Amino acid sequence: MQHLADVGIIVPAEIPTDDDVVPLDFTNTSNRDIGSLHSRYAVRHAHAIFQAALAAAKLAELKRGLKFSEAQFRLKHKDKQLNVVNAMMEDDEHITTRRDRASKSEIDLELINAVAQGYESIRNAASREISRRMGERAATD
Repeated sequence: MQHLADVGIIVPAEIPTDDDVVPLDFTNTSNRDIGSLHSRYAVRHAHAIFQAALAAAKLAELKRGLKFSEAQFRLKHKDKQLNVVNAMMEDDEHITTRRDRASKSEIDLELINAVAQGYESIRNAASREISRRMGERAATD
């Protein structure tokens, strides 16, 4: 969760309940409130998507570095059997550190994507309600 806070993504658990309420039913919500909700979550969604792209790029870079480190390790120990070399890699501090960083980066990316999907769902619900109201207004005019 700290990573999300560091990149400026607001997660539902951190929003005070009296600060930002998302109604389960938009039918009794004013047009202004729905528009405000839609705008707020559209911006949050865009920011989360950007952060997800940055996290994906970081993950790709970490995985690339890990593959190079593993390849160098295999070349250095090419006279040994592959299963022995793989076991030795598990004990190598440099490789395990790189693997840990890649794992943490994958977790960060998953969290960002999950929050982005939540933002997208709220934004889409508000958008559907706006469209529904515009359709009803057009039908009565």
